[in-house]
Amino acid sequence: MTTASRSWAAFLLALALILASQASAQQPSTGGIVLTLLGGETLQAKSLAFAGGKVTGEGIQAISLEDVRQIRIAPATPEAKPAALLHLLGGGRLSAKSVTIASDQCQVETSLAGKLSIPLDQLRGLRLEPAAANAEFDKALAAPSPDKDRLFIKVEDKVDSVAGVLKSLGEKEFEFDLDGESRKLPREKLFGLVVAQGGAEDEPVKALVTLKEGSTLGGEIKSLSGGKLALALPGGSKVELPWESLASIALRSSRLAFLSDLKPVEEEQRSIAFLDVPWQRDRSVQGKTLTLGPRTFDKGIGCHAECRLSFAADGKWDVLAAVIGIDAETGGKGDCIFTVLADGESVFTKRVKGTDPPQEIQVEISRAKQVTLAVEAGMGLDLSDHADWCDVRFIKSTK
Repeated sequence: MTTASRSWAAFLLALALILASQASAQQPSTGGIVLTLLGGETLQAKSLAFAGGKVTGEGIQAISLEDVRQIRIAPATPEAKPAALLHLLGGGRLSAKSVTIASDQCQVETSLAGKLSIPLDQLRGLRLEPAAANAEFDKALAAPSPDKDRLFIKVEDKVDSVAGVLKSLGEKEFEFDLDGESRKLPREKLFGLVVAQGGAEDEPVKALVTLKEGSTLGGEIKSLSGGKLALALPGGSKVELPWESLASIALRSSRLAFLSDLKPVEEEQRSIAFLDVPWQRDRSVQGKTLTLGPRTFDKGIGCHAECRLSFAADGKWDVLAAVIGIDAETGGKGDCIFTVLADGESVFTKRVKGTDPPQEIQVEISRAKQVTLAVEAGMGLDLSDHADWCDVRFIKSTK
């Protein structure tokens, strides 16, 4: 190879390295950790540490947990057939390979987080046949007794329930008190259990941790060290979760409030061409996952034009943020006018069609006492006007 040829080859190699470096800088690693802030901005990090209410890491400066909405670590792949499912205070759901109960403690073995010890008073309910539906169990779980456990016991080909007090759950049998008399039955006879909630307070938690196998645990993050995340559960007990078992962490900031968690102070719904269709919390107006284009959302409001929902803001919020659009369930149909009003005055309006991509909005609402979300029909009456206010939330600035 001539000197000129070698020089030209070296130039091409250097150019390729520069272009590769630029491409790498513009395409964040899919294996990295992604932090989503309250306003929707995202940050990439290669590692994280928690201490003193702040998160730090390689690639980011120290950030208050109050400024972070979500941390995505890895994809979640729910376990197909767990042996048991625990319903915990704070909205947690823990898939288990095995569970026993003794001395008011649940000893749980999980596929990724290993062995955990959870106080019985942190348990709302336990399903030993997670795949089997039972309406009575669901009803009892939604409204537990304040003083007695409810045990769901299999009798021949059906499930009956009795009010009593569970004493223990072993690998082969369970023991409970029924009307002052102690009884024992084989473990396979127990369908599930709803625990009495006399002194428990199921208040919103500061963090909801999702494991890779789909389980969720609610509590307060205390620290991350030695490859383990320390999480204080409601009531004060603590569990340590291996970092490699985590999929994501959703954080509840005092600077943010989702409107789907609030009760409207006023509601108006009126369809032009159909019967009135009620709005939905965290679902589309058809009761499906909120979907705009290729994106799906866990939080938000789905409604049908025409709809007006007013929420108390009490002058303490600075911004209303959302992703708006017409739900993908319409197949590209629909034509709506989205409007935000602060104390009755329009501060944002946008016409959106079913073929439009999702639109991020941030609207200033400083000092507003009341904020209204309004959706009106565009062209073509209100046919397919399935309007979504995805991730709609109040945000308080740090100023």
